[in-house]
Amino acid sequence: MKTIIIACGSGIATSTMISANVEEILNDANIAHEIIQCSIPEIESYESRADLIISTSQLQREYSVPSVVGIGFITGKDSEEAKKEILEILS
Repeated sequence: MKTIIIACGSGIATSTMISANVEEILNDANIAHEIIQCSIPEIESYESRADLIISTSQLQREYSVPSVVGIGFITGKDSEEAKKEILEILS
């Protein structure tokens, strides 16, 4: 099972919208997963459990797992590129 952190400013609104898109992508690809929604400052507390971090903006530091900027799932711009990155990392 893959664990994905989806992080935004508050850990509620935008991450919930991105989570729905990511859930669909992973289900379509038959990738068993757990999604953790949190705020960007909370990433560190979940990092050790994660296979991927998806954030709403460019992260200000490096983490021990790969990260993808997922704001394209909200704006519609570059969402296909983000989807491709997610599947490459988790497959």
